[in-house]
Amino acid sequence: MTQLLPESFRTRVGLSSIEIADEPTTPQLPEDSRLQPIDAAVERQLEAMLQAETFEKVVLDALRPCVQDQSILHPSIYHSLREEVLASLQETLGQESDPEATRALRDAMDLLHHLGAAHELGEQYRYALLKG
Repeated sequence: MTQLLPESFRTRVGLSSIEIADEPTTPQLPEDSRLQPIDAAVERQLEAMLQAETFEKVVLDALRPCVQDQSILHPSIYHSLREEVLASLQETLGQESDPEATRALRDAMDLLHHLGAAHELGEQYRYALLKG
């Protein structure tokens, strides 16, 4: 039975010769040449090519939430706003008679409750790590 050796242990792998050369074999720019700055129009074209508007990018940009006021992302403000939204959803749920809308409101409330529970769990882990 033949043994299978890893590629690096096979005898056919290795250096066959070592050559030292003073002159590089590939052409190079002359040492006194300077790179010319890129034209602004060429830079815009390059940026447009690299950031092409594909269907996937357009859809993802449309679905990505946009926050107009960054201050609401501060934890104390975010959690108070989440509670306000929950209260507003609860109030709207009491007034809603359409079963489809009721289900959507309940799903939104469940999502907010889940986010709150996940945050509380994260806070408990953080405090546990801080205590050591």
